[in-house]
Amino acid sequence: MVFYAHFDRQSNVQQILSEHLHSVAVYGEYTLPPTVSFPGLNHSDVRKLCRIENLFHDIGKYTPYFQDYLVNGISSNLKSHAHISGCFARQLALQELDHLPDRHLRHAWAFVIYLCVRLHHGNLTLKHLFPNDMWNILEMQHAELSKNWKIILNDLDIQHEHSLSDLPAKIDFQQWKTDLQHFIYMPKHLAGGRLRKDYWFFALQFFFSKLIDADKLDSGGIANKTDFEIKTVSAKRVHEHIEQKHGAESQNDWMKQQREKARIQMLSVLKQLTDEQIRQEKIFTITAPTGIGKTLASLECALYLQERIRNLEGYTPRIIAAIPFINIIEQTRKDYESIFEKHARVLVHHRLAELSQQQIQDESSKTILSDEWPLEKKLLLTESWESDIVLTTFVQFFHSILTNKNRLLKKYHKLAGSIVILDEIQAVPEKYMPLIGALLRKISDYYGTRFILMTATQPKVIELGDRLLQQAHKKPIELLSEHEQYFSMLRRTKLVPINNRMNTEEFLNFFLKTWKQPQSALIVVNTIRRSIDIYNKLTEAKKEGLLPPTTKIYYLSTNIVPLQRRKVIHEVEKQLKSPGHSEVILVSTQTIEAGVDLDFDIGFRDLAPLESIIQTAGRINRRGDKGEFSPLYVVQLESDANYVYDFYHLNRTKGLFDRFSEIFETDFYQLMRQYYDHLAEDMSFEESKKIWQEGIIGLDYDVISEFQLIDSADVADVFVELDDEATKLADEYKQLMTDENMMKFEKRARLRQIIAAMSDYMIQVRINRLRKNRPLPFSVRNDAQDQFFWIPPNQIKEFYDLNVGFKDEFNEAYLY
Repeated sequence: MVFYAHFDRQSNVQQILSEHLHSVAVYGEYTLPPTVSFPGLNHSDVRKLCRIENLFHDIGKYTPYFQDYLVNGISSNLKSHAHISGCFARQLALQELDHLPDRHLRHAWAFVIYLCVRLHHGNLTLKHLFPNDMWNILEMQHAELSKNWKIILNDLDIQHEHSLSDLPAKIDFQQWKTDLQHFIYMPKHLAGGRLRKDYWFFALQFFFSKLIDADKLDSGGIANKTDFEIKTVSAKRVHEHIEQKHGAESQNDWMKQQREKARIQMLSVLKQLTDEQIRQEKIFTITAPTGIGKTLASLECALYLQERIRNLEGYTPRIIAAIPFINIIEQTRKDYESIFEKHARVLVHHRLAELSQQQIQDESSKTILSDEWPLEKKLLLTESWESDIVLTTFVQFFHSILTNKNRLLKKYHKLAGSIVILDEIQAVPEKYMPLIGALLRKISDYYGTRFILMTATQPKVIELGDRLLQQAHKKPIELLSEHEQYFSMLRRTKLVPINNRMNTEEFLNFFLKTWKQPQSALIVVNTIRRSIDIYNKLTEAKKEGLLPPTTKIYYLSTNIVPLQRRKVIHEVEKQLKSPGHSEVILVSTQTIEAGVDLDFDIGFRDLAPLESIIQTAGRINRRGDKGEFSPLYVVQLESDANYVYDFYHLNRTKGLFDRFSEIFETDFYQLMRQYYDHLAEDMSFEESKKIWQEGIIGLDYDVISEFQLIDSADVADVFVELDDEATKLADEYKQLMTDENMMKFEKRARLRQIIAAMSDYMIQVRINRLRKNRPLPFSVRNDAQDQFFWIPPNQIKEFYDLNVGFKDEFNEAYLY
């Protein structure tokens, strides 16, 4: 008899069960780095458990109930397979861990494997696991598997494994029912009893992710068609790329010299580490001012580490780079792809990323990945982070750790043994800093993951994490050990606090008195309403002759669609770089802080936390070629800052500013140290502690789900049908949504692709700004249920200003 894992009666696509189980088991073992272990469970045992869960995850599909359902469509409540598979996996795990001296721990690890196999088609949970009606179903399924056990072992070609021959006979459900300590009450013991430890969370996440990823990749026809060995290039490629990218700059360019000096120093620190230090040290930091080349230097350090680890530990780590904001990723992607070319795969993953895979070749010129692959396969690869280098966002990264969702957890195990670069780590919300620090510490402990944390402002994330864990702080290795010198030498900009509050008119007067022709100027405010007001007032001032007629005024915020934002940034960049450029004034919200590489003569910033102000200062005299100490004026526009930032952030910043009339860039580093010292002293651990104690250690995924890196509550997406391309995309979306014949996986992949393209015309608007001037639901256009709103071409003027974006009933915009 032929046993099937999958059988599509409509398309007649089949997958043999034994082939599927072996393929999933091989993938699971092959992709397991040697760095994973847990207290009381060494790496050899981890490998055994991975094989058990992967090889046995679908053993329940050998019942006639499942095969009749699959092939003939005969359905019954006995066709389920995951739970009985979990029972067999538990029993085998108990046997394989017989050498563990602690009986309770042996049963706990076996329960972890049981849970992962049982729930592998759903989400992780420890609640409501044992309904009374489950036992009869398990007994009947067990009887069928027992009857055919020799056939099953022969089909899997594992009949020679003596430990398996009497496995069904060792499963006694009557005993399991009454084994309260080791089975029925095990969730309580793990979450709150004598076994309560943080490592159960990390073990559950890892084993579950390992199984579901292998299962989905093989079911999608990918696991046996892809070379999963991590490809890479020499660290020297980064320096070659830098030379190509900045080769036109003068050799005497001061910032270029500083970047090169810093790059060499970072590598030097790594090269001086002994082999034992390379094995033991897991967390590194790069503290450096903006413009010093942290992005490329961190990649070069990661590639050097990768080579040392490969030589010492016998495996090649994957490189994962996470960035706080989507709009920084594009330039980083270009740099990465130029460095790796076709030698290694660079995968970009965020909610708006297109589904694409670099076509690369191995040494025999055999294509490993191709752009010709169907979209649904690309979606699988993307969501699984199945690549040599992954470039993603903080949201994707941290929400794939703090979750129980099946789809998000697929990629989680790829963290194990990897080198993870976290850029601009200070962008993590203050309330989560202790939690993030503790997570990074434990992930490095249990999975052997290396972290490189980059920042210009040096928040104490790891120190706060150690405090949350109530353990002595172990300092990370600072790769730019002389970073204070780099800060103290910089003379590009200065902060000039202006203490009196201003309205828009007063600010405009201050700006006109301060700004001198032909300076380029950046104005960053906290609310979109204020930004529009200032933009309109400056436009009026130009018409009235208060600004030269050659002045070009631009507007940038999330109130305009991303397509326009990119055009504005490109146009401003072109104007700023053109010889003898006319006056450029850019009015922006804090969107400008997120990695936008623009360089102005002078700046104005509404009050914000110090790290945000420093980020804005990084856009003033960025390259240091405009003289010394170009000013960034810090003003207070009424109470706008209170709408956006926490009172304690602002108060801490004002307390520092009250002591200075000017703060020079040479003093930024010391100022930031004081700022974060105060933050660490005043830090509330409440939210981090709750998620750590109740969610992670208590294994309560309802509490874990409270983690939200970005507050997206009460926000709606609005699609602006701005041009012919937007209309074409909306038509394609409608066609996809109303197509009832397309396979669901293909439809999901195509929808993912089309929505990524539509995002160029999407803005996010607070619901309270839609109450009286609400656009149409997109379903009016689409004839299907949708989650977003629609501004049709004939209503653009009513809802959308081509210069400043969405407008409400007062011609105003929502708060950013």
